[in-house]
Amino acid sequence: MNKITSHVSAVSLAVVASLSGTVSANTDAPSKEFEGDTIVVSATRSEQSLGDVPASVSVVDASDIEKFVFTDLGNLFKYDPSITATGQSGEAQTLNVRGMGGNRLVYVKDGRRVNDGYAGGGGFLVGRGYFDTDSVAQVEVAKGAASSLYGSDALAGIVVITTKDPSALLASNDFYADLNIGYDSSNKQLKLGTTVAADLNDWKTSAALTSRKGEETQNFAETIPGFDSDALSILLKTENELTSNSNIKFVFDRYEQTYEQTNSVNLDTTTDKNTSTAISAEYFSSLETSFYDQVRLLGYVSQYEQGSDQSRASTRGYTDFNDYRFEQDIWGLQAQFDKTIETSGSNHSLTYGIEFDQYNTERPRYKTRVLADGTVDFTDQQQKAFPGADTDLIGVYVQDQINFSDSPISLIAALRFDSYQMSAKDNAVYDGSEFKDVDEQAISPKLAATFKLNNAVNLYAQYMQGFKIPPHDQAYQSHGVEPFYQILPNADLEAEESESIEVGMKINTDDVKVSLAFFDSSFENFINTQIVKTEPTYIPGVNKAFYQYQNIDSVSIDGWELSASYWMNDQWSAKLNLADTSGKNDETGNALTSISPLSGSLLVTHYQDNWQHTLALRAAKAMTDVETNGEGEKTAQSNGYGVLDWYSQVELDQWRVSMGISNLLDKEYVDYQSIAGQSEQATYEQYTQPGRSLSINVNYAF
Repeated sequence: MNKITSHVSAVSLAVVASLSGTVSANTDAPSKEFEGDTIVVSATRSEQSLGDVPASVSVVDASDIEKFVFTDLGNLFKYDPSITATGQSGEAQTLNVRGMGGNRLVYVKDGRRVNDGYAGGGGFLVGRGYFDTDSVAQVEVAKGAASSLYGSDALAGIVVITTKDPSALLASNDFYADLNIGYDSSNKQLKLGTTVAADLNDWKTSAALTSRKGEETQNFAETIPGFDSDALSILLKTENELTSNSNIKFVFDRYEQTYEQTNSVNLDTTTDKNTSTAISAEYFSSLETSFYDQVRLLGYVSQYEQGSDQSRASTRGYTDFNDYRFEQDIWGLQAQFDKTIETSGSNHSLTYGIEFDQYNTERPRYKTRVLADGTVDFTDQQQKAFPGADTDLIGVYVQDQINFSDSPISLIAALRFDSYQMSAKDNAVYDGSEFKDVDEQAISPKLAATFKLNNAVNLYAQYMQGFKIPPHDQAYQSHGVEPFYQILPNADLEAEESESIEVGMKINTDDVKVSLAFFDSSFENFINTQIVKTEPTYIPGVNKAFYQYQNIDSVSIDGWELSASYWMNDQWSAKLNLADTSGKNDETGNALTSISPLSGSLLVTHYQDNWQHTLALRAAKAMTDVETNGEGEKTAQSNGYGVLDWYSQVELDQWRVSMGISNLLDKEYVDYQSIAGQSEQATYEQYTQPGRSLSINVNYAF
């Protein structure tokens, strides 16, 4: 707690002092849609006002997506400095929360767990972030360990994606339809989408279809090799009120994204296709029994496939045709129960349940070689990566939210037990003796307390634990490139574990909303690649390196976050976001490459009749606390920057037009996460962010 205490003394007093004059807000001012009015479910698995949640949760909803013309996962949290994204539009994308990301975050979409990712080229995690923003109602990111409710992978947080329900679209009419057309000049993306909803014999049904066609997102100098990217999203939902207190809902969700590139120099080609399909059925009842007041049952199956067809011409007189794939099928069952129990001095809101998920993961890789004279050297030769795995996860959890009758203190206590088994698939390419089955259990607790200082101010503190089972691609990775390197499997990997402490303050009035959080997290058995040995090769002066994923002792991350919104009057509002994080490998003292420098954003919005205009500043401090390489030299550092964006939105009868100009002053800059860990002598032109670009979205509601 020493780090948290020092952060509090440095920041919180200044924040409270600067806002103390505004906490007693003008009661005549109209109530605004602030974060205190936002309902979230990620932090407690039950609906709760964001202002009352004893945790730091970031939210982007459908109105934000339309206003700021957000087009994919990579820019959803563009103005939240505590969340960074890797990957550009049309490429693999993933989020980083407080310095942790990838498979250390749980992704949940409409109640079901989303597929894993795997380490792809350039350090990107391939396989996550494939959904269309037009169908999204809300995205929540609950920060910090969350395995007490969500089990494995919730080491650093949860990303909860909720899509639009037909019942919400038909809240005021029996029929709804809209048409969306959009364009983004940063990647020349053209979007066409439509959503239709109708009440069909008591079945409220909706269909959302979106098509996107674009190109690569260019750097500032526009020197990135070109590619074409297409995406198609189909979301079908239907729900029926069986009785006055029960309903059933069916969902079909499919997303396709295709990437095509031809190298103009050697004519190498790459065609990647990512396909995600899910079907789910959900039953809800609020018919009270002695065991529960509400019950929610969910069953689902999902299938994800990433295929990469490549042609690679060699200077040795042959061409390789590669068929590389990653496939993962998941089926899951969930049962969640809610029960309220009144006692003489307290109120207990119980949430408890059970989850089962089964993963079938495969990584087929085949190569066909054709010689210069047209002779086929070999066909569909299987290549090594990892053999695939079967994984079973089962978890049981309980949470008690306790409110005391005559006390400003409320508590949340949660506990979850998880059991997981993982075994490598039989594959003739691999020696099965190098793989071991994994059979482990974990217990994850959470304890949170809120102190209601007055009607406007809440203070909170929470302790959380998280864990993550060793991923199949790290435990069973077994391949290399002769004679340069070899990756060895390691089925003795232990589960990663985390502990997080967070303290914070939330202020909620009609005109002022503040969320301030300080956190300190430690990660044990952290999995990272290590060189375990080297040996000489037939090439003079070249040694073969043997890598293996191994557990290292400890990694620690701490920092603070601030989000403050203020309505100056009915025409003007402002929102400030700041985040500062530091992290290191406790074993070596080396800085972590996943940490971003002090960053922030300031958004000032003016409302006039049916118009609203926003001027947004994004800024980051220079990053100098960086990792050192094996020779003790610092890796890449980044300069500080400040970038302005402009947005306007107008509503005219059934029309709604949203426009944005990113990088308004056409500034050249590099985001640290795009160069983290690279050599300080490298050139960073290719990693510069796009120059000035225009985006527009036109919506017509019938």
